[in-house]
Amino acid sequence: MVILTDTAFHSKEGDPANMKPCQRGTWNVRMVLETVLSMLTVISHFKKVGHRVWDYFRARLAFTMALFDVLVQWDGLEPDENGFIPLSIVEFSL
Repeated sequence: MVILTDTAFHSKEGDPANMKPCQRGTWNVRMVLETVLSMLTVISHFKKVGHRVWDYFRARLAFTMALFDVLVQWDGLEPDENGFIPLSIVEFSL
C-alpha cells in the first residue's frame, strides 16, 4: 500500500518506505478521493463517529466505502473535455 502525502508532511526520524510525497499538481487522484470522502462525510456523518468497539467503527467505514462504490457506479467518474470530474451528491443529502 502506498500512502500519498504533501511534500511538507515528513517525520523527524525519516519517512516510511511506503510513503510517497507528492509535488503540487501531481497525483491528482488523491485530491479527487479526498473531495469525495469529504462529500460523503456530509451524508454519512463520518466525522461524528463515536463507536467504542472497533468492529462498529469498521462497519461504519465499510458503509461509507460501499456508499462511495454505489455513487461511482450510479453516476461514474467521467472527466469532461478539460479533464475535470464534476462531482455532486446534492440529491442524496436529504
